[in-house]
Amino acid sequence: MVATRGPEPAPLVTVVVPVRDEAERLAGCLDALAGSDLSPELVEVLVVDGGSTDDTVAVAGRLLAERRWWVADVLASPAGDRSSNLNCGLAAAHGPVVVRVDARSRVPAHYLRRCVELLDTRPDVAVVGGRQRAIAGPGAGVTGAGVARALNNRWGMGLSRYRRSATSGETDTVYLGAYRTEQLRAAGAWRTDLPVNEDFDLNRRLGRFGTVWFDADLAVDYVPRSSLAGLARQYWAFGTGKARYWRLTGDRPRPRQVLILAAPLVAGALLVSVVVGLGAAAAAVVVLVGVIGGIAVEALGADGPPGGLGAHAAGLAALACISGSWLAGVAYGTLRPASRPAVLAPTAS
Repeated sequence: MVATRGPEPAPLVTVVVPVRDEAERLAGCLDALAGSDLSPELVEVLVVDGGSTDDTVAVAGRLLAERRWWVADVLASPAGDRSSNLNCGLAAAHGPVVVRVDARSRVPAHYLRRCVELLDTRPDVAVVGGRQRAIAGPGAGVTGAGVARALNNRWGMGLSRYRRSATSGETDTVYLGAYRTEQLRAAGAWRTDLPVNEDFDLNRRLGRFGTVWFDADLAVDYVPRSSLAGLARQYWAFGTGKARYWRLTGDRPRPRQVLILAAPLVAGALLVSVVVGLGAAAAAVVVLVGVIGGIAVEALGADGPPGGLGAHAAGLAALACISGSWLAGVAYGTLRPASRPAVLAPTAS
């Protein structure tokens, strides 16, 4: 696609949308961006394709041609991975602020304006973002509603601030992210040797420029995978990727992650001690209490979407799927660590 360039001066913000085989979800993402209360003449939108085999490029070209953004372009990233897609968009960005938006995300109307305002008025902040709020996609059914409930569970999703908090403040990572373009380039952009956790790593490295700021007013809808199998694959990748990140960077798990990693060991030790000391009947009682506790976490920990017993059951299954897959991935990634060296994008613009 040939970019449609608006009049000078340059745009106020560049939105980079990394995609691969997202033809079905891209329209919702771009429609949400088009609803921004920031004037379209101040916005550059770059959809960066990493080798899609579906109609993503054609869909992106058609949708962007209908908009009045300062620049609306589809770029090709030969490497194909998410970090390379993001770095390709960053290299082409004209705006002083870069905002990452994924095809599965649906940003609210004030999102771009609020991100720009915060970075403009808060020199102590290097990264700003908000909450991920999972929604059930079209035709997702009971399982999709349960998956969304699990991802919205403030107690069951790792205690990260962007999943649980209703108050703004400093944090270690946020969903998506908005950055000053020059700081992002100076920090080396996204690491291409991290297939996942690339956003957490970037936020850590940007700490030399300022804080990572969670803004409670920036709640972004997210369309998750609607099957338990897809969810398991996603969180297995997150787990192996987290272990890879720790090994490559020398960083250590956050306290909330230590708690999650330790919980199965503590539970297992408790169960064994009960069996040894009090017998199988007592152990069955402990297991029953654990199941009741899990049901309570599912029922009370999520703020939506609402659903009947089927959605609650699917939500409980999804929570078990997420935690089990992530923990198994961390264990596997720790036993078989990655050995590739760190790869950062060039710092020059």
